[in-house]
Amino acid sequence: RIREHGEMDDSFKAVAAKIDKTFEKFGVEKFGLKGEDFDPTKHEAILHKPDPNASKATV
Repeated sequence: RIREHGEMDDSFKAVAAKIDKTFEKFGVEKFGLKGEDFDPTKHEAILHKPDPNASKATV
């Protein structure tokens, strides 16, 4: 989420790289686009954030 708020400093870049590498190690890949309809048959959420303004579940 920090990537959405501008440039990361070196410490955040290092942590983000470690997190990305850990996900890759277990075969977790990013796909889809922000705002895309959430489809539980192909998406596996690692975080759920309710949004009272949303009319349906999205990525």
